[in-house]
Amino acid sequence: MGAGSRLAAELQPLGFDPTRDSATLLLASGTPHRWVAAATAAVTGLLVLVVAWSLPRLPRAAALVLTLAGAAFTVLALAPRGSDVGWSWPSGLVAAVGALSLALWPAFTEEPAPARRPDEPAPAGRPVRPAPARRPDEPAPAPAGVRTGLAVSGLLVALLTGAVLVGREVQAYGLLERVAVLAALGWLNVAAVRAWWMAGHRLGSRQMRQLLGLGVTTMACVCAGIVTTILAPVPASTANFSARVSLSPDPRDVSRVVIETVLGDVDLSFRGLAPGVRVQPQVRAEITEAIGAAGASIRSLQPTPAEQDAAIAAALTGLALRFAAGGLVAATAAVVARSAWRHRRPGWRTLAIATGSWLGAQAIVALAAFGTFAGATPEQINATGLLGTVRNRAGILDDLQARSAEVAPYLQNVIALSAALQERYQPAEIADGQVLRILLVSDIHAGNQYPLMASIIRSEDVDLVIDAGDLVNFGTPGEGTIADLYTGIESLGVPYLFVRGNHDAISPTDTAVLNRLAEIPNVILLQPTDSLYQEVDVAGITIAGFNDVRYWGDGGKGSAEKSQAPKQRWLASFAQRPAVDVVVSHEPWAVQGIPRAGVLINGHMHTAYREGNRLQAGTFTGGGPLTHFVPGQGGEELVGQPSAFDLLDFGATCRLTAVRRYQFTNIVEGRPAYDNVSLVNGAVVDTRPVDPLRTCAHSEPLRVVSVAPATPLRSP
Repeated sequence: MGAGSRLAAELQPLGFDPTRDSATLLLASGTPHRWVAAATAAVTGLLVLVVAWSLPRLPRAAALVLTLAGAAFTVLALAPRGSDVGWSWPSGLVAAVGALSLALWPAFTEEPAPARRPDEPAPAGRPVRPAPARRPDEPAPAPAGVRTGLAVSGLLVALLTGAVLVGREVQAYGLLERVAVLAALGWLNVAAVRAWWMAGHRLGSRQMRQLLGLGVTTMACVCAGIVTTILAPVPASTANFSARVSLSPDPRDVSRVVIETVLGDVDLSFRGLAPGVRVQPQVRAEITEAIGAAGASIRSLQPTPAEQDAAIAAALTGLALRFAAGGLVAATAAVVARSAWRHRRPGWRTLAIATGSWLGAQAIVALAAFGTFAGATPEQINATGLLGTVRNRAGILDDLQARSAEVAPYLQNVIALSAALQERYQPAEIADGQVLRILLVSDIHAGNQYPLMASIIRSEDVDLVIDAGDLVNFGTPGEGTIADLYTGIESLGVPYLFVRGNHDAISPTDTAVLNRLAEIPNVILLQPTDSLYQEVDVAGITIAGFNDVRYWGDGGKGSAEKSQAPKQRWLASFAQRPAVDVVVSHEPWAVQGIPRAGVLINGHMHTAYREGNRLQAGTFTGGGPLTHFVPGQGGEELVGQPSAFDLLDFGATCRLTAVRRYQFTNIVEGRPAYDNVSLVNGAVVDTRPVDPLRTCAHSEPLRVVSVAPATPLRSP
């Protein structure tokens, strides 16, 4: 009952809540996979009827009440509810009768002392003390069996009442209903096991017990073999990819091959009864060379048929050996356990049963696997998550650059309109004496929208770009080559200042993406290596920053704590230098609270935000093309996060004078939509007092100053 009702609940679509909803909803006509709940109720009812009429010395009244319970389960299975919503009085009445019958039958039990034959001697031991005399008006005490039955029935009825009254109030009716019914069935199990034990607890003849032992040990060998493949997965690899292969213990995976990836699963369903196979693929480091090669394509990265055959053969051999080893351990453990139980060496029958069980387990699984997978084609292939959407939307990436160029005129109109409004309404101190304009972007995530960025730079007279990190997705420079990001950056024609994000490396010491960016003439890395910082002075405004120590695949936990050591190291390195006007890093926790600086900049969160003098950049590409494959709500075709960028203006006083924040949507989809434009007075961001001895001018040349880092701090 417990397993069947849980399986039926898991097969339901979203909307059914087993904690809240009654299990009788699963028996309604039209319910998906109703047969699971119906079979569960029918088998449960049949077993209750069997116990009702085979339990020894069960009073007739208790047997009739139990029969009523078994019949109620059967009626629920055969007569479906007419609706899957609301309350159905007929099925509710039948369910109530069944539940109450299960709860009340112990009250009708009585356990008389077994009769003693006339020639049977009295039991040895201490003499039984005579019961105390009872007054004439004192009622006779109830037998011990009756008292136990009444107590159990009272407890079970209380559980049922609590499920009805309390469960609906706390929105947990379904959970309490299941607890009450399983408790009632549990007591019936206790009674049945107790009766079997008192009857001698034998399992039939010797031949029957040997057959049972053979079956149980065979199942133990199968289970142990599957578990062994999980504990020690089989490695298989091709030139660019590797995988860990194991068998699945989940009965829902029978005859399925499930390939699990971080972007979704590929599920292949076959006809047969073989154990399911779970595959966890991984990208090998060698693929970065293939991705970066000229003419790289999806087809060129795929394994050849010969590679696939070799990998499959290695996986099959490894699975067979691990399965056999696990089964051998289980068979040996069974022999040792039986010998220890009987305190003697195992006989030839025990060894024969163990050997037969091990060989049977190998034969059963091998034949099932051969009949299911050998030469067969999948009956159905499903792709879940991001992979499922990508299959249907693969063409959308082909013209991403073209879409970016098409959006540029639209965005220019938005900028022009907002600029006109700002010139009309902005305070005078914002408009006066602009010496530097910075385009702030972040979280490109391999979306090549550099034609759009170039259009913004031209139309807004931008002097330089600050990128707060996450240029790529998976930490390899080859990804940027495929997306043509490096050519796009070089085409901007203005300095491009960059700090590494957590997606721009594959290990704490990996600098491959940084090294590739360093080859672009207009790129300036604020921390090119672990042993060097670079401070940029442009128009008299100083800009510095440091890389994220996190990397692609580090788990994403403890980001705030991991950001503290690089922050303290940067602070120690710049402690003796003049205050920096702009400090850049990827994580918000990395720049949060840095003293003396005028403006703190971070990305990472994909959402534009301001906290004091900290400006959090949104994602320029809406999180990159991959986020646009996430299915939307309400039947939307595609959704991505809002795209965003900031324009920062600095005046002759070397202070931030204005921040213009732009947000728009649907660039990748080709349906750009204006979302938001805002103007922030720079005086509320950079609140440092103006230094009368310091002035900045647009004519001042760009200078890059190298700063040696302080001694690395030890982790606390």
